[in-house]
Amino acid sequence: MQLVLIMPDICEDKEYRFHLAKAAPSGNRPLDALAKSDDEWLRWQLYRGTAKERFTKDLIVSFAHISGERFLFGGIFEIKSRASKRYKVELTNRYTELIGRLVLRVHGENKRATVFKPSYVCSNSEVVGLYEQKFKGEPFSSFEEINHSFSAIEIIIKNDLNDWRAALSSVNGVYLLSDENTGKHYVGSACGSEGIWGRWRSYVYSYHGNNDELVTLFADKSETYFQQHFKFSLLEILPFTSPKEEVLAKETLWKRKLFSREYGYNRN
Repeated sequence: MQLVLIMPDICEDKEYRFHLAKAAPSGNRPLDALAKSDDEWLRWQLYRGTAKERFTKDLIVSFAHISGERFLFGGIFEIKSRASKRYKVELTNRYTELIGRLVLRVHGENKRATVFKPSYVCSNSEVVGLYEQKFKGEPFSSFEEINHSFSAIEIIIKNDLNDWRAALSSVNGVYLLSDENTGKHYVGSACGSEGIWGRWRSYVYSYHGNNDELVTLFADKSETYFQQHFKFSLLEILPFTSPKEEVLAKETLWKRKLFSREYGYNRN
C-alpha cells in the first residue's frame, strides 16, 4: 500500500519535510526513545545543525528506524522557532492515531541526518504494516539473544511488556552486566519470586541493584553513565525450582571464569 492512500496531504512538497531518524553515533536508538516517552522522542526532533538549515519547511514528518529499510511513524511536529543549533517543536494532532503503529519501508538513500522531500519518500516507499497497538518495545525473541542496553531493558521493564515479563519471571539464572566503556563485568544471579525479571527490575529503578561496587560507581558517575554504557545478557538459565544454593554455586563458577572479582565489579 502506498503512503499517499493513508496520508494524501503530506505527499506534496508544500509544507512538509521527512525525518527518518537513525541511531546516533553513541548507539542511542530513536526506536527506544519513541517507545520510552513523548519527551524522549521529541528530543530527536530538536537538532538543527550548524552548517545549514536542516528543515526549510515548518512541518516535520518523523519516523524512527526499526531495521533495514523499515521505519515506524512517530508523528508530525511543527517548528515553532529556530535557534542557532536547535529547533523548538511541538507535536501536532495530525495522524496521532498512527503514531507507533504505521510501518513504512523506504527504498534507496536514507542516510542518518538526511532530510527528505515528501515526493521522494512517497514515491520510494510503501506501508508494510500497521500494529494493532502502539509500539512499546521490541518483542521477546529468546534468552540467547538478550544483549540489550540499559535503556532497552528500562523500556521493557517500565512498559511491563507481557512477553518479556512472562519469559524472564519464569526462570532463575546467572546474568552479566557489561560496562562497554571500561570492559568490566558484573556477574549476578536471580533466584527470587520473580526470577530474572524481578532482579533486573531492581537495576532499572536503582541503577546499581544494591551491589556494593555498582553503588560506588553510581555515586561517582550517576544514572547517565549506566544508561549510556551498561548492557544486560544472560550467562545461564536455571529452572525456577532450582535451589538457591545451586544458583549461587553457578554464579560463583561464572565469576571465576570471567575474573569478575579480579578485574570487574564483583567484590565477593
